[in-house]
Amino acid sequence: MKKLVPDPPASALLQLAPPNLLLLDPPGIEECDQLLRALILTVDHITTVLIDSDPGLMQDAMGMNIRLLCRAIHALTDHTSSRSKEQ
Repeated sequence: MKKLVPDPPASALLQLAPPNLLLLDPPGIEECDQLLRALILTVDHITTVLIDSDPGLMQDAMGMNIRLLCRAIHALTDHTSSRSKEQ
C-alpha cells in the first residue's frame, strides 16, 4: 500500500535510542498512578505542539522527549502490573 504522506527525512537526533528505564527504588502503586497520569498528559501536550510545529531541531527534540516519556510510562506500567500480581 502506498503512503499518502511520505516519511520525513531522518535526523540525527531521532536516531538516538533512549535506554530502558528500571526503577531501583520504585514508588508505590498510588504514586505510580499519579506519575502515569502526569506523564500521559505531558505526552499529549507535547504531541499537540509537535503536530503544529515546523520540521527542524525543535520538532526533533519534542520527538525525543516523547520517546523518553514513553519509556518512563512503560517502566511505571511494568512496575505497577508486577506489584498488582504480587498482591
